Amino acid sequence: MLVLSRKIGERIVLPETSVTIAVLGVQGKRARIGIEAPRGAAVHRAEVWQRILDVAKPNPDGAPMDESTCECSSP
Repeated sequence: MLVLSRKIGERIVLPETSVTIAVLGVQGKRARIGIEAPRGAAVHRAEVWQRILDVAKPNPDGAPMDESTCECSSP
């Protein structure tokens, strides 16, 4: 993993994918990040992407999972 330090307003460019990531602000332990990407590019938070992958996994019986077949645990 490449780790970079950036100040508010500074950017990181991924030229091969035409993606630019900017630090918009920092409040305490939270950073606001802006992402510029081509219109068709999917951009997800990691936890959302993992949920998408989990829902796309087939059940042991071979049927794809959906919201009705997901087991969710309460915190």
